[in-house]
Amino acid sequence: MKKAYFQYYETFEVILEKIKDTHQRGELREAIIRYGLYGTTPEDLTEVEDMAFTICRDIIDQQRHRCEINAENAGAKKATEERMKRPTLEEIAAYCREKGYAIDVNKFFYHYEGNGWKVGKSAMKSWKATCAKWACDDRKNGNIYKSGADSNTAAYESVL
Repeated sequence: MKKAYFQYYETFEVILEKIKDTHQRGELREAIIRYGLYGTTPEDLTEVEDMAFTICRDIIDQQRHRCEINAENAGAKKATEERMKRPTLEEIAAYCREKGYAIDVNKFFYHYEGNGWKVGKSAMKSWKATCAKWACDDRKNGNIYKSGADSNTAAYESVL
């Protein structure tokens, strides 16, 4: 397992300073770097070197684990953002006609097209659910259009 890089912490040098023999210190430093880059564990360590290496190895492993978690979270976030396919004006009109929603399709489409298909600061997850909410809000506010479709929906029927 080769990595392009790993984070070498100041803590590693503090640990290495405890080893008096400069040759041993240099070899252990190289072992830490080899482990960080290639995942290779040194053999034939003295008891003191093994303790120092174990501490450094655990720190490197924690760092790798955090990187993996962050990568998974970034992938999940990207998948969530890409989940919804943006509808066309015609798709919205057809859906509202099918469901009998009485909303201003033009207003709905251009409102969300203009704000990047967001609800507040979050990416919209379902434009169909949002259509249903608009229809419900219109009914609550007394904005009921004739025959369950507004003039915009009727105008787009000819397109479809």
